[in-house]
Formats: sequence, C-alpha cells, structure tokens
Amino acid sequence: MNDITIYHNPACGTSRNVLALIRNTGDEPTVVEYLKAPPDRATLQRLIAAMGIPARELLRRKGTPYDELGLDDPAWSDEQLIGFMLAHPILINRPVVVTPLGTRLCRPSEAVLDILPRPQRGAFSKEDGEASSMRRASVLHDPELPNLDGDAFRRPDLSSLLPAARATHPPRILLLYGSLRERSYSRLLTEEAARLLRAMGAEPRIYDPRDLPPPDSAPEDHPKVRELRDLAQWAEGMVWTSPERHGAMTGVMKAQVDWIPLSVGAVRPTQGKTLAVMEVSGGSQSFNAVNQLRVLGRWMRMLTIPNQSSVAKAFMEFDEAGRMKPSPYYERVVDVMEELVKFTLLTRDCAAHLVDRYSERRESAQALSRRVNLRGI
Repeated sequence: MNDITIYHNPACGTSRNVLALIRNTGDEPTVVEYLKAPPDRATLQRLIAAMGIPARELLRRKGTPYDELGLDDPAWSDEQLIGFMLAHPILINRPVVVTPLGTRLCRPSEAVLDILPRPQRGAFSKEDGEASSMRRASVLHDPELPNLDGDAFRRPDLSSLLPAARATHPPRILLLYGSLRERSYSRLLTEEAARLLRAMGAEPRIYDPRDLPPPDSAPEDHPKVRELRDLAQWAEGMVWTSPERHGAMTGVMKAQVDWIPLSVGAVRPTQGKTLAVMEVSGGSQSFNAVNQLRVLGRWMRMLTIPNQSSVAKAFMEFDEAGRMKPSPYYERVVDVMEELVKFTLLTRDCAAHLVDRYSERRESAQALSRRVNLRGI
C-alpha cells in the first residue's frame, strides 16, 4: 500500500524490525532511505509537527556528530536543530513511520503497532530472536476499567489527526439526485452545486440515476450499479439531493444509496467521507427529506456537515435555462458547498483515524487470535 511510509535506515536493527512489522500486516510501505534521499525542510517540519514533538526529540546522538556540534545546548531553537538535521541527515533518529492513523518515531519497534491500520498476520520474532509481544506500546491495563480490552484501546492523540503527508489533489465529490423528470429540480440544484464546487477547487462528478435497476432486482455487476459503486469508492465527499414526495425522500434517491454497500471486502466505500444534504419542495419549505438523508448518512458512517439546504417552491427558483436565480436559497447552497469543501479538506487525510473504532479493533483482534491460534494479539 502507498498510504504507509517509513523513513528507514537499513543499517539500523530497530528500523529493520519496524519495516518487518509493517510487512507482517500484509502492507508494503513506501520506503524512504533518508540518508540517500534526505527530506527537505518543509517535509521535516511536517513530520515533526505531525508527531507533536519538539525537534530535539527527533535528534539521534549515538554514531552522529551530535556532541561535536554541541547540540545538547538548550539554546538551539527548533529551526536551528532542523537545519543541523538537514545538513547531517544521520542526526535524524529512525525510523519515522507515517500511516493514515498517525506519524511516530517508532522506538521501540512495537510503537509502530499503535498506528498500523491492519493487525499482524501471525507471530513475529525480531532479528535478535526475541519474540515480539505483538502488543501496542500504549496498551492500557487500568484496574479502574476492568471491562476494557487494553490491547484494543487507543488514546486519541493530535498527531494522528494532523498527518505529515497531506493530499494535494482537488477534493473528489460525488453528487446524487433523486428524480428522473425531464425538468428535474433536484438535478438542476445538483448541477448548480457542481458548478460551485468546481469554482471552489473541487472535482465534482454527477451520477445519472436513469437505468439504475431497483435494489436486488439485478446482479451487482450491472453496468449502472458498477458505475455507482466505483464513483462511491472514488469520492472523498458526497452531495445527496432529493425532492420531498409524500413527506419523504424519493424512491429514486433511496435506491441509489441502497446500491452502495456498507462494505466491499475490507473496504467501506462511504465510511469517514463527508456528506452534504439538500432537498427541493413543490410547496412550502420542509425538512423531512434532509432529515431522512441525515439518518442514512449516519447509517453509512459518513461525516454529515452541519449546514443543509431546503429549497421551497423550487419551480420558482430556476429560470428557463435551468439556472438558479439569485435568492437567499442560492446563497444557502453556496454556504453548504463551501462548508462541504472545508470539511473534506480538513478530514480526508485523517478519515481512517476518525472512524477507527475500539469495538471493531477488538473484534478484529479476536478473529485473528482464532485464526492463528494465539492467546494474545
């Protein structure tokens, strides 16, 4: 996998053990031999910030010019110490590991277990023959919490929410609408939202629900089902827009969500992704459809933003060309799309950490224990 990076020194036993522990989960990390390809200043600053440590804590003393340079002097600032590390990369302690769950200086080697997305596949022995405990470094055994599984417990920390590696591509947003009418106001509102998202630097894609079969009436390899599911996995955020019909969202809208599975193998297509909800009404303003969409978003384990849009008497809010007229309703749509882009940028790099659950980690550990016949994971 390319979402795990290790800053590695192959001459270091601890670094080699950490690399082996990563590979023991079945993941193949990006390996950066930082003595050959040192990080630049911006990268090193991001790594230190993501770990939530002062620059001094990343310094290595043994086998380096630390003493020769007088780096034990507390007068050196963080920026000056970073400058020394850039000039002498051997001063950078190792290994530093970056995953979707955080960034750590992994000493001892078991510290990497805190931030690996997947569990160990079996028993592991270090190079010196010592059997790894396979327990995370921050395991909790608190007599005040006798019902808590300390091996599955993780204390939330800021470094996991501020990953050093940040995505730079435009936020990917999938838009769904819930009407098949030729002049569909939910589609027109969706198209208006897509224009706004594009202007805000996002990459929007609109799914056309025509020819999508009703749920369970066609195989999962139906072309329209495959298209929808591929888009759901591609997206980092979504916009769901439904007309309100008989006090509820439409069947067209619900069918699209029903075709998106909670999980595909080990992948959850919607979990941790952002969601904005909107509705159009033929009469007075109502919130029944957006409220139902919020319930669906929670069920799909999405991060539904606080703002929402409900456009009343939608037939009066669009001109003959299908463009939305200036109004407070339009301004609310701008607000909602702006908020969606902000939340997507804020959460997409740490989504895996935000939805990482104690109960699921515990279940996964128990399943692995049964499979490999180990008592402790």
